[in-house]
Amino acid sequence: MDNYKYRKIFSDLPVIETERLILKKVVPENANDMYAYSSLDQVTRYLLWNPHLNIEETKGYIDYLQKQYRKGNYADWGLNCKADGVFIGTCGFSTIDFNNNKAEIGYVLSPSYQGKGYMREAVGAVLALAFEDLSLNRVELRIMEGNSASIRFAESMGFKFEGYSRKSLFLRGEYRTLCYYSMLASEYFDNRAGDKG
Repeated sequence: MDNYKYRKIFSDLPVIETERLILKKVVPENANDMYAYSSLDQVTRYLLWNPHLNIEETKGYIDYLQKQYRKGNYADWGLNCKADGVFIGTCGFSTIDFNNNKAEIGYVLSPSYQGKGYMREAVGAVLALAFEDLSLNRVELRIMEGNSASIRFAESMGFKFEGYSRKSLFLRGEYRTLCYYSMLASEYFDNRAGDKG
């Protein structure tokens, strides 16, 4: 990976605009909207973190993100709905592996906005940045077995299923199986060419 490209992008996380969303840094003013969905069991059921117990926990997480932004570390974009101004979720890089020119992305969306194509826009924008701006070779997803909505979404976006890591994650008192998906740069650009054709 070209380290200059990385530093240029993440030294000041860029604002990305899609048809219906503005992707930008998560800020303290987003705390109430974030808490509204991050406190729900149904949202965190297949995620690594537990529901936020109170607004202070949400504010603490947002404070942590501010430190990551200042350090120039890859982090989440906040998803802001243009129609009503509501902060509806996050999408971004969970990890970036410089040596192997790949990254993992993660995403979460308020239930009130699910099933309306918002995450398709957000992930599409992050994929464009990953492959077109950062010149990554591969983007990965890890999805817990049973999360059928996320699996359907990954496949609809063009991610390819690679296999399972059986009972490899111990979470909330039980071992969970992970499903691995990926998209290669060649597949991304082939899909783009097909869309334009």
